[in-house]
Amino acid sequence: MKKIVKFSMLLCLIFYGCKKDPVPAEDIQKEMLAAVNALRTTGCTCGTTNMPPVPAVIWNDKLQVAAAAHAKDMVVNNYFDHIAPDGSSPIQRAQEAGYTGMYIGENIGSGYNNIQQVIDAWKKSEDHCKAMMDSLYIELGAARYNTVWVQDFGK
Repeated sequence: MKKIVKFSMLLCLIFYGCKKDPVPAEDIQKEMLAAVNALRTTGCTCGTTNMPPVPAVIWNDKLQVAAAAHAKDMVVNNYFDHIAPDGSSPIQRAQEAGYTGMYIGENIGSGYNNIQQVIDAWKKSEDHCKAMMDSLYIELGAARYNTVWVQDFGK
């Protein structure tokens, strides 16, 4: 009987340990916002372009909803692109989520397990880095689904 209980506990630990729980939105909000704003307020080099410090962005829940929907859609429908198979663009997805801003920028990343990994990858990509440093953007929403990440910037 003791062996059965131990085996059952081991299985429970194995299955619980292997379960891929989504990162809570509050954690992504706090950590992603801090990482992006640390970069924005200190400035950086994107490729060969020196990017001076720019004002911090604020969190926008509607952009987060758009980012979450796009991350999940890419995983579920097995694609990786800013334009969804249905033809929708970042601005269309943001508007569908209720965002009323006029400008949208989007970073996507895949295969990263945590915020620091994806931020580091985006910093190494000139276009992604410049999106994070663009002073035009004043708001951010971001999400993760499995190992697919989306940042949506807006104004």
